[in-house]
Amino acid sequence: MLKVSVTQEPFSAGADGKTDDRKAIQSAIDYACSQGGGTVVLDAGKTFLSSGSIVMRDGVTLFFGDGALLQQSGDASAYVKPVGDRYEHYEIIFGHNYSEKIKWSHVWYKNYPFIFAPEGTRNFAVRGKGTIRMADGDDTNKVIKTCPVGFYRVSDFEIADIEITNYHGYAMMPFTCRNGVFRNLVISGWTFGNGDGICMMNCRDMRVTGCRMFTGDDAVYIFSSYKDPRKSEWWSSDEPQPSVNIEIDSNNLRTNHCKSFGMILWGIDCPDPEKTEVRNIYVHDNYFETMGNWLYNPYTSKTDAPPVTNVRFENNVIDGIESNFFETVITDMTGFRSARHIQNGGFAGGRVFWSYKNRDRVSFVREDENYALISGDGSGEAEVYQGLYIDGNSPCIFEAELETGNTPCLLFVRNAETGETVTSVLTDCTVRDKSFLHFQVPESGNYHIGIRREAGSGENVKVFSAKLTGNLDNVPPFGSFTATGGKLIFNY
Repeated sequence: MLKVSVTQEPFSAGADGKTDDRKAIQSAIDYACSQGGGTVVLDAGKTFLSSGSIVMRDGVTLFFGDGALLQQSGDASAYVKPVGDRYEHYEIIFGHNYSEKIKWSHVWYKNYPFIFAPEGTRNFAVRGKGTIRMADGDDTNKVIKTCPVGFYRVSDFEIADIEITNYHGYAMMPFTCRNGVFRNLVISGWTFGNGDGICMMNCRDMRVTGCRMFTGDDAVYIFSSYKDPRKSEWWSSDEPQPSVNIEIDSNNLRTNHCKSFGMILWGIDCPDPEKTEVRNIYVHDNYFETMGNWLYNPYTSKTDAPPVTNVRFENNVIDGIESNFFETVITDMTGFRSARHIQNGGFAGGRVFWSYKNRDRVSFVREDENYALISGDGSGEAEVYQGLYIDGNSPCIFEAELETGNTPCLLFVRNAETGETVTSVLTDCTVRDKSFLHFQVPESGNYHIGIRREAGSGENVKVFSAKLTGNLDNVPPFGSFTATGGKLIFNY
């Protein structure tokens, strides 16, 4: 595999902290890409001044040697943006916000990231034992504020082992990305406020692991967005993808302000809720100073939030949890209480809020009439269900409108933690009709409530609607709280 140093000919970076080395670094990256990929090395112990943006290309790893420093230049006249395979100068936007009409219109949404990967880039990495340090400056209106590392619609990448410091906006902005890993990063030393850590907007198949952060604002968050008005030349959320299959583990996250971990659920305006869904989130073995969610989109009049399903919290130490986390409607949650009532009971949103078993035999039909279809053909049992919190003192009724054909299916209630079936009933609706399961769980907790078809029956089950009645609404929805310094402390 090709390996080149940016200080060697023909690249000849000065590596003295005074020479603008952007062209040398970029030439080495472009050369490695033209050769089918390789590693571009920033030499150990050297300081590389760059006016940005440094543009990553397919198959290339930018490797920081031990102690290598990549320093952002304060010379705005030298900043460029990628235009295909070329690089053109663009005018930096100064200040903090660029519009009085758009809330949180931070300039780094417009300025290109310092290390940037444009749409379609894949199979690249930024690794090593070095540091990215953003430009110095005492005046918030004169320093160049741009995201240290930002990508849009890229895939198959890793950012590992580097430190980001002295940054003036969000440290990392992966937007609408797939198959990415952020590993063993150190993020600290923000300036001028709004120093978020990793903002994963509309991302899927991601992992944040082993990172240590002390940020000026939210540290790590999952961001569901649609038609965010702050879009620019380099990114947009007009065509979102769902935030699914994200693992947050083994991190130590602290913040000077706001949330160490949370979700920003602002995709409610999307006409197809599956495209702004948050699903399959695994959060484990972390320390969070505080945790919470942003539920209310400032760019819309709607007050709901996109669907959130299958979120697992395990073995985390969390000092403070904001009440907005418990106000979030989440089905099939582990570690905290799930929603109390069935969401999307008529399947107008397709699969959202629903979990399912045996994917090959389960589909969600959205035509003139919406329903869940459980195929009677194939091996293994198949089911659709929602994970809900059920109070132990509450008589409940699970009602499902079904068409089973001549083979009965099963309405069931299952303990979400143990997997044991609490109660069930066989139901036979040869033609479309309603079936009922009356039940009372032995103790309060999270339960799976759904419809199951056994293997090989030969006939399909159509589920047209489902709802749960009787689950007490006057029971406090959270655990107990202690107010401490303006934070709500959740007593596990």
